[in-house]
Amino acid sequence: MNSNQYQAILSAIKGSGVNESDISRKHTSAFDEFHVRGKIVSEELFSQIVLDKDSLILDLGCGLGGTCRMLAEKYDCTVYGIDYSEQHIQTATSLSELIGLNYKTLFTQGDATNLPYPSDHFDLIITQHVQMCIADKEKLYSEVKRALKKGGRFIYYDVLKKNNDILNYPLPWVNDETNNHLINSDELKKLLHSLNFKKISSQDQTQKGVDFLSSFLAKAKEKPAILTGQKILMGHNSLDKITNLYQALKDGVVELESGTYEL
Repeated sequence: MNSNQYQAILSAIKGSGVNESDISRKHTSAFDEFHVRGKIVSEELFSQIVLDKDSLILDLGCGLGGTCRMLAEKYDCTVYGIDYSEQHIQTATSLSELIGLNYKTLFTQGDATNLPYPSDHFDLIITQHVQMCIADKEKLYSEVKRALKKGGRFIYYDVLKKNNDILNYPLPWVNDETNNHLINSDELKKLLHSLNFKKISSQDQTQKGVDFLSSFLAKAKEKPAILTGQKILMGHNSLDKITNLYQALKDGVVELESGTYEL
């Protein structure tokens, strides 16, 4: 069954003058990657490692599956996506079917702290803007370790707490503080080290994120229609959510960081 999200995305794409039979990933990518900087940062992160058609990848917290489709199309590999939201999974599945990538992208509704996959299974596991929604970090990253092959890579791109200043809500991942579970960079690194992950690299992505959001918000004031995708995913208050994240990044309350680790 197609979700309401899917129908809204399909209508938005067709409304721009594209025939349904001509829709490809270049059309869906405006709607299906909602981490800061979207597909641009995804392509940067995964260009660091060697992937091919035999690679098995898991996008943990896949949302609408945009990164899964990008990787499957670029490397002709099989990409699994898991997300807690049944609606996100329905939308991800329908979008992959729409552009002919349903045999390379396999989506499951499930719990990131109790993954329904075998041990020692994936060559690469990725998370993008995921951990801040999950309280039990040790279970989360223990499951990453369990499902990852020895010698496999774990790549994250996440929002992290930088100080203890009060955040303004709503934020893109939460409407209030109840389910906000941010940790800081040192806490994340210590946890991964305790699970025997070897750090390959990490990068502060904050300024790039600030620059991107500043430009995006300026465009949104002139052309509110560019918020269509954000409203579909995050609701009517999506502009408030993005603005609050931008301000928190700019003020140094939170930061953006990416990292690559090996097991």
